[in-house]
Amino acid sequence: MTAAKPRHIDPLEAVEHLFALWLPRRRLALVGGEAPASYEEEWTTAPSLAEVSDYGAFPSTFAGPDGQRHPVAVERFDIEDPDETSSGPLHASWGLPDEGAEQAFAFVSEFLTDTTESDRRGRALAGYLAGHLAADGTDLLRITVAAEPNGPALDDELHLLVRSHDRTTRLALATAPTDTEADDTPEYRIACVTSLLSEFLQVNNTDAVTFEVTFGTHDVDLNVTDPDAAFRAGWAGDEDWLIAEEDDDETDDVLWALDATSLKAALTESERNMVAAARAQTLVWEFDSTTPEIPGDELVSWLARDLLETILTKITGAPGTPPTLAYAKNLPLESVLSGEGDSCLLLVGARRTALIHISG
Repeated sequence: MTAAKPRHIDPLEAVEHLFALWLPRRRLALVGGEAPASYEEEWTTAPSLAEVSDYGAFPSTFAGPDGQRHPVAVERFDIEDPDETSSGPLHASWGLPDEGAEQAFAFVSEFLTDTTESDRRGRALAGYLAGHLAADGTDLLRITVAAEPNGPALDDELHLLVRSHDRTTRLALATAPTDTEADDTPEYRIACVTSLLSEFLQVNNTDAVTFEVTFGTHDVDLNVTDPDAAFRAGWAGDEDWLIAEEDDDETDDVLWALDATSLKAALTESERNMVAAARAQTLVWEFDSTTPEIPGDELVSWLARDLLETILTKITGAPGTPPTLAYAKNLPLESVLSGEGDSCLLLVGARRTALIHISG
């Protein structure tokens, strides 16, 4: 197997890519701007249109020949300091934005109402986006734009600019052209999904649970009476993970065979445990004893499901197709979510394999 080099994607970059895949009726652009730091220049009123254009890196906004936008009006809103125990992006993904993210959350949610009312996955992602955008922010600008200088205002788009002490980010939302198709590869999609999963699964203040996916190929004929025996005999193997033999101990770093029923049960429990681990990071659920609906509004669940489906599609060649064989160590995910030990899952298709290494 060829090891894939781990790649960390910035959360906003990851959201932007998944947004195009999960909410294809809308197009999202996140643009880095450059406004004076809030400790250098306090805003008590909205900056001028010329300043906003400069601070928000206008006019370049969306891709394509019609993607330029020009500010024609601006409103300013304060962003309240969050509680020190806050985890703003996570709270907003659950539809429970912190005080500082409430205004940005309301703007984004209102704009996406028709799109996300029946898509809880998209709603959770949009909430996370609003919470992340407002995190550590000091000023929020809502900007009305035109497609050309001094042109008529576009009332069917949303443009926000958030300034914090060390960054300025502009958000633009509009209806997507009908012929738009997201540029997607399994490897990049997986990098985006796993980067966001790590945001939800923090072990401590400095470390998070990480996911490394390595794809491989094999030439073993699995269309036989005993595909497990055939694969064991013919697979070249992985230098770090081997399939367990009869004399191996459960404490050894080897992979144990799972049948379809056991795999499904282990994945279901892993998803529940990830939801519990994400919720345990914040006090917002401290006195809530109800069992969360899964996937429901749990973005970590939608991310985990997207990761699995992307991997399975890659190794089987068709969405919704289960693996031919599966082998695992320390599954369901439990201790690794607390930073203890590693877990590993090997999924086998007719000609491809995927090794998923999870570490805390």
